[in-house]
Amino acid sequence: MKINWQIEIIYFYDFFESQFATFDFLIIMEKIIWNWILFMAKIYEKSSGGIIYRKSQKGVEVLLLEWLNSKGQSEYVIPKWHMEDGETASQTALRETSEETGLDIKDLEIVKFITKLNYTFTAGYREDNPLVDKDVYLFLIKYKWNKDPIPQKEERFIGYKWFEMDEIKNLEVKFDLPTIINKNKVYFI
Repeated sequence: MKINWQIEIIYFYDFFESQFATFDFLIIMEKIIWNWILFMAKIYEKSSGGIIYRKSQKGVEVLLLEWLNSKGQSEYVIPKWHMEDGETASQTALRETSEETGLDIKDLEIVKFITKLNYTFTAGYREDNPLVDKDVYLFLIKYKWNKDPIPQKEERFIGYKWFEMDEIKNLEVKFDLPTIINKNKVYFI
């Protein structure tokens, strides 16, 4: 159901003008209503990214980027970002993993689509802190070369690490990455 907020606010004003004729009261009520509308309005986003892995002498290793969140705290994340108009989820996954890691896109190969994740968060980095409902398309991506990643500093990436499979289960990473990796171990070939 779509509500025309401007009409609703006009009705609200008409009611309160007839009940309370003070201009200051109407200004305060307008601020309260607009804050409520902004809080209740959700922004929908689609992102795509991947779990990048490689084979090394140690076995299978998974690449995670070290990132500074909006609170300035360091955490490990998978490379992912917004889908652009006309782009498929797999195209976005390859483009974004390449851009954020600095790895050449020709050295990345999608092995399989893993899952679509959905979560909601408050975007504290945006004006008015809107609520964001986000879909993330997650792919398993094989890295076929040995060049070191160069994380994108302008996106608050401060480093990277290749984690062995056993190390992953002890990490606190969004999306319950250890479970996702464990369910897909047979595809890390």
